[in-house]
Amino acid sequence: MKTGVIGPFPPYRGGIAQFSMRLLETLISGFPEHDFVPVSYRRLYPSILFPGTSQLEPDKNTVHDNTQRLIDSCNPFNWMSSRNYLSHSGFDSLIVQWWHPFFAPALLASIPRSIPRTAVCHNVIPHESFPFAGKLSRNFLNSMDLVVVHSETDFQAAETLDLNAGLLKLYHPLYDQYNNPEVTRENSRKKLGYSEKARLVLFFGLIRSYKGVLDLVRSMNFLPDNISLLIAGECYSDRHEITSSISSLNLTSRIRWIDKFVPDSDVATYFNAADVVALPYRSASQSGVAQIALSFGKVLVLTDTGGLAELVDQGSTGVLAQAWSPSSIAESILTAFELQSNPETKYRIRAKASSFSWEAYVEKLMEKIQ
Repeated sequence: MKTGVIGPFPPYRGGIAQFSMRLLETLISGFPEHDFVPVSYRRLYPSILFPGTSQLEPDKNTVHDNTQRLIDSCNPFNWMSSRNYLSHSGFDSLIVQWWHPFFAPALLASIPRSIPRTAVCHNVIPHESFPFAGKLSRNFLNSMDLVVVHSETDFQAAETLDLNAGLLKLYHPLYDQYNNPEVTRENSRKKLGYSEKARLVLFFGLIRSYKGVLDLVRSMNFLPDNISLLIAGECYSDRHEITSSISSLNLTSRIRWIDKFVPDSDVATYFNAADVVALPYRSASQSGVAQIALSFGKVLVLTDTGGLAELVDQGSTGVLAQAWSPSSIAESILTAFELQSNPETKYRIRAKASSFSWEAYVEKLMEKIQ
């Protein structure tokens, strides 16, 4: 059986590329009798629509030598040649990453309907507004035979689209590829300039309005002076509001923002340095960053929105706060530090993390595809 895995792959950066890579690697190791071919993008976002500094991670190569950089998101002539390649390359099935309706025209035109198709949804509908998002998402997902979602929220969102495709609810697997035993807590704190006694909260990931970084900044005003916040992520929105709030609340000595994309080689440093990881999203379906935090055994503070509640056991492995509420986030951070000081917590987090294995995910996925 020959299967094409379609999505962005390294050197494209970001969570979807990381997911594509881990999915491919687990498929290859779990089903060696099959042939899995990575099919990436020739062009992902047009530069005019991309708010960051670069779509590519420096010094990163494609994940496999046989990666096909095929689909151009903006060139209809390319869509015809992509369709021709996929139609005549002997594929028995296709697994397609879906996360934004911008890609619907390219994927609809490029993917032949003669081949069984599965969409892996990272968002059924995007968090931020986009013209005709619902219609584009419905049209694309209706062209699939199977739609995989990663949370109950996205399962319900897919049901509202009244799809013809089958629906399979799985979960977002663990991102454990960043663990590096040579990167210790002591070295990480020293590198980032924090003492061993510092009580450190980490926000990690690209800065977008729906991620609630502004609420997290304001929550620091309710917390003791011995708690610090490290924000690590390139800003795609709200820069002025965030920096103004830090300044107006006199929090410059307690909040540090590293406004850049963090390369894979540095991820372990940030998570090993942190005591607690806070993701105060205002809306969400699931979170790849939360799955990184779980792999590092970190106590999570999440807002009770979308599918985030499925990622923690309240008061046991993490704490749920009210979305949009700095005071609730602050209260949850204090509770998280109490959990972090309990020696039993690390074992509970380890058990929770084990429920998000890639191997079980791929087994369930292939049961439906084969």
